[in-house]
Amino acid sequence: MNQLLDILKKFQGAHLLVVGDLMLDRFVMGDVERLSPEAPVPVLRVVSEEFRLGGAANVVHNIRTLGGRVTACGIIGNDEAGKRIRGVLRRVGASTAGVFTDRKFQTIQKSRIIASPHHQQIVRLDRENREPIHAATLKRLREFILQRVERCDGVVLSDYGKGAVHGELLAALAARVGKRKIICVVDPKKENFARYRRATLITPNKSEAADAAGIDIRDEKTLLAAGAKLLRRWRAQGILITRGADGMSLFRPRRKPRHFPTEPRDVFEVTGAGDTVVAVCALVLACGGDFAAAAMIANLAAGFVGDEIGTVAVPFNKLKLKIEELP
Repeated sequence: MNQLLDILKKFQGAHLLVVGDLMLDRFVMGDVERLSPEAPVPVLRVVSEEFRLGGAANVVHNIRTLGGRVTACGIIGNDEAGKRIRGVLRRVGASTAGVFTDRKFQTIQKSRIIASPHHQQIVRLDRENREPIHAATLKRLREFILQRVERCDGVVLSDYGKGAVHGELLAALAARVGKRKIICVVDPKKENFARYRRATLITPNKSEAADAAGIDIRDEKTLLAAGAKLLRRWRAQGILITRGADGMSLFRPRRKPRHFPTEPRDVFEVTGAGDTVVAVCALVLACGGDFAAAAMIANLAAGFVGDEIGTVAVPFNKLKLKIEELP
């Protein structure tokens, strides 16, 4: 416990670069009391509506609420959603120097319609770019990242497969990370499974790990096989497979895998849990903590996400109290 608390105290001294797909999450919540006479669909009486940072922007938010400094790097459109993302990032204390506006890019926005009393998600509406991002915009983003990465304590790749994290960037970062021994933590997506190389830690969920390894994870034997294969494929220093209610499993080269069980709890949903995991792991590793400490603290932090509705950022004091309660 004391070791974990010592790491937590160092969070305020860490400065991370977060690269990825910046999103705006919109939550429309209300009550359903009847079906529509026009079609067999529920009628939602709207009670509240709010906007939150999503995707890579949620990773940024988590780092800030945990006390770290962060520079956001990504692409937004010249639209209301993009302006809202930039404004909220600044309000939470993040640098937006790496956020580039592309006038022909539609800012990614996910709207979730949620009904009481059981917080059931009725439908999700996605607004996003349908065309490839302009090469000039990607070049500006890539050049900024390569200029800044060695000035930070680590870099997080929050890849949602929407184009900000692309082949040329991954190749350039792999070379830089390997040569300079920079902390690099990746939340992967299938669009780039073939391109990840030499990261410090990669954090796929169970489904992503199975897809990337080509192994149906059904039991401990297939889980171990998938973890070992991903270590070889991605040449990473560590693979942390997140398994929802079953906790997390950490794989390191030439070391025995370690499993971290989670506490039983009533989980509403897991929106944004992966963002919290990658944010916490990056902070711990950037502050000198080891892989086991990163997994333990991330496991505790991810548990708070399931207690809330929608995308949330874990507060420092809440996580600190949870660690102090450990036996």
